[in-house]
Amino acid sequence: MEYIWEKKIEDIETTAELVREEIKSSLFLNETLKKGLINYSALVRLLLPKIQLKNKKANFQSVLIAIQRYYDEHKEKSDKDILGELLKDSELIMKNRIYSLTIERTKPAMSLINKVSQEIRWDMGDIMFFIQGSAEITIIIDEKNKKKFDCLGKKIIEKKANLSLLSLREVGETTSYSKDVPGFLSALTSTLSDNSINVIDIASTYRQIIFVLDEKDLTRAYESLDKLIKHYNTK
Repeated sequence: MEYIWEKKIEDIETTAELVREEIKSSLFLNETLKKGLINYSALVRLLLPKIQLKNKKANFQSVLIAIQRYYDEHKEKSDKDILGELLKDSELIMKNRIYSLTIERTKPAMSLINKVSQEIRWDMGDIMFFIQGSAEITIIIDEKNKKKFDCLGKKIIEKKANLSLLSLREVGETTSYSKDVPGFLSALTSTLSDNSINVIDIASTYRQIIFVLDEKDLTRAYESLDKLIKHYNTK
């Protein structure tokens, strides 16, 4: 009898692990479940055939229990408290007339970036930063300084004009920072995505997240994130 009871517990645990894997593999399921927007019975009917392919002993009840347990472990209440703390004193900063270019990552290109960075008027609010990949570098710069890279000619892989920056900066005193909080960036990008705003690039420092957007989307993006900040401030 003891062996049979242990076996049942093992089956339930295996089912729970499989359910967690299925939910975590789907951003839609993960987010809507945490928000309490999914009918549990409908979700069981969706997941059960997949779970039974890996665990034939899984049944409706064991999958339902696993879903309820997952919800209890991941429900949003604590996340809202942390997000509210991070967002309540955050500020949004907009910058238009931004230009992006992508070049091959070479030693001469890095030397040019270093030279241009010394010419940028940081004290006057000029913008320049770059994102490195294994073979390419994307440079974000204000349009008035873009001519400094014209000498690269055909080595420029891609150019994009009429861009803008929308930055969220944490300015208040807090016990947590966004880089330490799972889901913080997701909350921002999901808000932009839900409003049909495409994020072209993302850069970040310890207390600031910078979104590179089409200039035509800047006002709408600002309003969307400002609404998100006010939403959490009212909690």
